[in-house]
Amino acid sequence: MNATPASGAGGQEAVQRSLENLASRLEKTRGLRDGHALLHLSGAGGGTYVLSTQRGEAAVSRSEAGAVRSDEPPVVEVMGDAETVRAILDGEIDARERFLQGGLQVRGDLRYLSDVALELGLLKHPL
Repeated sequence: MNATPASGAGGQEAVQRSLENLASRLEKTRGLRDGHALLHLSGAGGGTYVLSTQRGEAAVSRSEAGAVRSDEPPVVEVMGDAETVRAILDGEIDARERFLQGGLQVRGDLRYLSDVALELGLLKHPL
Protein backbone atom coordinates (compact mmCIF):
# COMPACT_ATOMS: atom_id res chain seq x y z
CA MET A 1 0.00 0.00 0.00
CA ASN A 2 1.32 3.45 -0.84
CA ALA A 3 1.12 6.18 1.76
CA THR A 4 -0.33 9.41 0.41
CA PRO A 5 1.28 12.45 1.99
CA ALA A 6 -1.06 14.36 4.25
CA SER A 7 -0.92 18.09 3.62
CA GLY A 8 -2.70 21.11 5.05
CA ALA A 9 -6.29 20.78 6.23
CA GLY A 10 -6.59 17.52 4.28
CA GLY A 11 -3.70 16.16 6.33
CA GLN A 12 -5.45 17.04 9.56
CA GLU A 13 -8.61 15.39 8.29
CA ALA A 14 -6.68 12.22 7.38
CA VAL A 15 -5.00 12.09 10.80
CA GLN A 16 -8.32 12.79 12.54
CA ARG A 17 -10.03 9.99 10.56
CA SER A 18 -7.27 7.52 11.45
CA LEU A 19 -7.47 8.47 15.14
CA GLU A 20 -11.27 8.19 15.13
CA ASN A 21 -10.98 4.75 13.54
CA LEU A 22 -8.47 3.83 16.27
CA ALA A 23 -10.88 5.07 18.96
CA SER A 24 -13.65 2.91 17.52
CA ARG A 25 -11.38 -0.13 17.47
CA LEU A 26 -10.12 0.59 21.01
CA GLU A 27 -13.66 0.34 22.37
CA LYS A 28 -13.64 -3.34 21.40
CA THR A 29 -10.36 -4.23 23.13
CA ARG A 30 -10.23 -6.24 26.35
CA GLY A 31 -7.25 -4.30 27.74
CA LEU A 32 -8.76 -0.81 27.50
CA ARG A 33 -8.56 1.26 30.66
CA ASP A 34 -9.65 4.75 31.63
CA GLY A 35 -7.24 7.60 30.92
CA HIS A 36 -5.93 9.59 28.04
CA ALA A 37 -3.10 9.56 25.55
CA LEU A 38 -1.50 12.65 24.07
CA LEU A 39 -0.17 12.68 20.54
CA HIS A 40 2.14 15.57 19.73
CA LEU A 41 2.39 15.37 15.95
CA SER A 42 4.56 17.49 13.69
CA GLY A 43 4.46 18.20 9.99
CA ALA A 44 1.45 18.31 7.70
CA GLY A 45 -1.63 17.25 9.62
CA GLY A 46 0.17 17.80 12.90
CA GLY A 47 -1.01 19.24 16.16
CA THR A 48 -1.82 17.97 19.61
CA TYR A 49 -4.47 15.26 19.73
CA VAL A 50 -6.05 13.77 22.84
CA LEU A 51 -7.36 10.21 22.82
CA SER A 52 -9.57 9.82 25.91
CA THR A 53 -10.97 6.54 27.18
CA GLN A 54 -13.55 6.23 29.91
CA ARG A 55 -15.91 3.40 30.85
CA GLY A 56 -15.18 1.48 27.67
CA GLU A 57 -15.68 4.44 25.34
CA ALA A 58 -13.00 6.30 23.41
CA ALA A 59 -13.02 9.77 21.88
CA VAL A 60 -10.53 11.91 19.96
CA SER A 61 -10.14 15.67 20.07
CA ARG A 62 -7.63 18.13 18.69
CA SER A 63 -6.22 20.58 21.19
CA GLU A 64 -4.39 23.86 20.95
CA ALA A 65 -0.75 23.54 21.97
CA GLY A 66 -0.44 23.78 25.73
CA ALA A 67 -4.23 23.75 26.21
CA VAL A 68 -4.40 20.15 27.42
CA ARG A 69 -5.28 20.18 31.10
CA SER A 70 -6.06 17.18 33.23
CA ASP A 71 -5.85 16.15 36.83
CA GLU A 72 -4.29 12.89 35.66
CA PRO A 73 -1.06 12.59 33.66
CA PRO A 74 -1.42 10.90 30.28
CA VAL A 75 -1.11 7.13 30.25
CA VAL A 76 1.00 7.46 27.09
CA GLU A 77 2.50 10.32 25.09
CA VAL A 78 3.54 9.88 21.48
CA MET A 79 5.72 12.39 19.63
CA GLY A 80 6.39 12.12 15.92
CA ASP A 81 5.48 13.03 12.39
CA ALA A 82 1.72 13.12 11.71
CA GLU A 83 2.01 11.24 8.41
CA THR A 84 4.09 8.51 10.04
CA VAL A 85 1.55 8.05 12.85
CA ARG A 86 -1.34 8.04 10.36
CA ALA A 87 0.43 5.41 8.22
CA ILE A 88 1.05 3.24 11.31
CA LEU A 89 -2.58 3.48 12.39
CA ASP A 90 -3.74 2.63 8.87
CA GLY A 91 -1.44 -0.41 8.71
CA GLU A 92 0.78 0.98 5.95
CA ILE A 93 4.04 0.80 7.90
CA ASP A 94 5.29 -1.33 10.78
CA ALA A 95 4.98 0.45 14.14
CA ARG A 96 7.72 -1.47 15.95
CA GLU A 97 10.22 -1.01 13.14
CA ARG A 98 9.53 2.73 12.96
CA PHE A 99 9.80 3.01 16.75
CA LEU A 100 13.13 1.16 16.82
CA GLN A 101 14.45 3.34 13.99
CA GLY A 102 13.78 6.41 16.12
CA GLY A 103 10.85 7.59 14.00
CA LEU A 104 8.66 7.95 17.10
CA GLN A 105 9.20 8.91 20.69
CA VAL A 106 6.95 7.33 23.29
CA ARG A 107 6.79 7.80 27.03
CA GLY A 108 4.48 6.53 29.69
CA ASP A 109 3.15 3.03 30.26
CA LEU A 110 4.89 1.17 27.43
CA ARG A 111 3.64 -2.23 28.60
CA TYR A 112 0.02 -1.03 28.33
CA LEU A 113 0.70 0.54 24.92
CA SER A 114 2.34 -2.65 23.71
CA ASP A 115 -0.50 -4.87 24.99
CA VAL A 116 -3.21 -2.77 23.36
CA ALA A 117 -1.24 -2.37 20.12
CA LEU A 118 -0.80 -6.15 19.95
CA GLU A 119 -4.53 -6.67 20.46
CA LEU A 120 -5.30 -4.13 17.71
CA GLY A 121 -2.81 -5.73 15.33
CA LEU A 122 -0.61 -2.61 15.21
CA LEU A 123 2.28 -4.68 16.57
CA LYS A 124 3.23 -8.25 15.74
CA HIS A 125 5.66 -8.53 18.67
CA PRO A 126 5.66 -6.71 22.03
CA LEU A 127 7.89 -3.70 22.55
